[in-house]
Amino acid sequence: MKRIMIWTSLLSLLGCNNVSTESTKISLEEIEEMFSNMKANGVHTDTTLLWGYFFTSNKKDNFEKVANELKKRNFEFVEIYQADDKRYWLHLERKEIHNAKSLYELDEELYEIATKYKITYDGFDVGNVDEGKPLERDMYAVPEEFETADYQEDGLPCLLVGNTAFDRFPHKEEFCYFIKIATPYKAEGEFMLPTKVELDDLDNFELFFENNLTQKNIKNYYVFRDTHKGIRNFYIVTNDKVGAKEVIDNLSQSGEQRPFEFEISTDKEWSLYNAFREKI
Repeated sequence: MKRIMIWTSLLSLLGCNNVSTESTKISLEEIEEMFSNMKANGVHTDTTLLWGYFFTSNKKDNFEKVANELKKRNFEFVEIYQADDKRYWLHLERKEIHNAKSLYELDEELYEIATKYKITYDGFDVGNVDEGKPLERDMYAVPEEFETADYQEDGLPCLLVGNTAFDRFPHKEEFCYFIKIATPYKAEGEFMLPTKVELDDLDNFELFFENNLTQKNIKNYYVFRDTHKGIRNFYIVTNDKVGAKEVIDNLSQSGEQRPFEFEISTDKEWSLYNAFREKI
C-alpha cells in the first residue's frame, strides 16, 4: 500500500474501530488516536508527508471554484473523478508536516469551504512524498500494549506491569541485553506498597533512565517491572551493552537520583520476559 487511504479507512486500519463510515466531522480525539497509532506502527509523523484531501458531491459544478481557492494556499489539484455510485470526487494534496492539532484545525477550515460551496469535505489520506514509495516505517518501533497482573509472594502482593507487544517483536536476538534496575521505596501499610508520592517518583525515575539512554543514542525499550515488599525492579532491553553500562555507571556515580542497583544480563532467549508473560 503506497498510501494510507481516506480517513475512515485510515482510522480503521490504525485501530480506531468505533469510527462511523458516514461523512461526519472528524473529531480531534479521533485524529489524536490516529497519530498515536501511526507512531506505534513506526510512521515518523513529524516529517514532511504527502497529505491528500477529498471533497464529494452529486454534482461537480463547484469543484473548480474550490480547487482555485485552495491553489492560493499551495494545494495542488490531483483529479476529479466519478465513483461507481455516480458521486463526483475532487482530490487535492499538499506536502506538509502535521500533528493532531494542526490537521484538526485544517479540517475545520476545509469543512467551512465545503459548506460555502455546498459540497462535502470527506477527509484525508497520507502517503510518502515520493508517490512511488510506501510510507516509511521504523521496523523497530514497538506499540504500547501494557497489561497488569498481581499475585502473592511471601504473603505480600507483587504487582506486575509490562508491554506484551514484545510477543511480536522480531529483533529479540539483537536486543538481548536486559538491564535490571532495582530501587527501594517507602512502603505503606501492611501490604508494603508504595505511597502515592513514591509512585509518581518511581515513574519519573524510570523515565530518567530511558531518557538518559536515548540522549546518548543507546537504543532501548522499557519491557516490564515488578513492585514488591519495598523494592521496585524494572527491566529495559538494549542492543548496546557496553554503551548502556557506561551511561548507567555515570548515573550511579553522580548521586543525583534515588539509590539504585543495576545489572545487565545477556538473555538471547528472552527468558526474563517469558517468565513475566507466564504471570500475565
